[in-house]
Amino acid sequence: MFLRLLGLAYLVAFVSLWLQVDGLIGSNGILPAQDLLQEVSGVVGRSRYWWLPTLFWLAPSDAMLHALCAAGCVLAGLLVIGVAPAPCLAGLWAAYLSLEAIGQEFLSFQWDILLLETGFLAIFVAPLTLRPSIEREPPAPATIVWLLRWLLFRLMFSSGAVKLLSGDPTWRNLTALEYHYWTQPLPTWIG
Repeated sequence: MFLRLLGLAYLVAFVSLWLQVDGLIGSNGILPAQDLLQEVSGVVGRSRYWWLPTLFWLAPSDAMLHALCAAGCVLAGLLVIGVAPAPCLAGLWAAYLSLEAIGQEFLSFQWDILLLETGFLAIFVAPLTLRPSIEREPPAPATIVWLLRWLLFRLMFSSGAVKLLSGDPTWRNLTALEYHYWTQPLPTWIG
């Protein structure tokens, strides 16, 4: 279930980005990824692959942006239905890392890093079979399970710590949520 829900999270991330990729980092976008690649290449030279790990180096074009998003959607769909989870997760991680590396301000949020970290750890949890079955699969390695728990702890702890350490009296007085939902930048219909 964990892997299928992670596949669903990847699917939402790739579909959402695909709808916006041209306007954000496309050749005519707000911050074109091609310009970033040229700048990085000029500054760091041959070590550019290390400093900016992205498949976009292979073909810096809008077509490659769409190909990465499409590949992510297909791989996420396969993961959701349970086909070849380990290879799908490796491909999803590589595609999302490629987009995150060139996404600049648009893909530098906590949830992007969380998806990459969770996706990377999930590669080692995923069965190496084409169509896994709960009855046939061994349990996940204890080390990876603990690393996933550590990731969850870091997320929860840092989310709370950043609020308390901000110095904002509304968090310390426990009154922040009285205004938080009214002032969110993108409130949902439920909010």
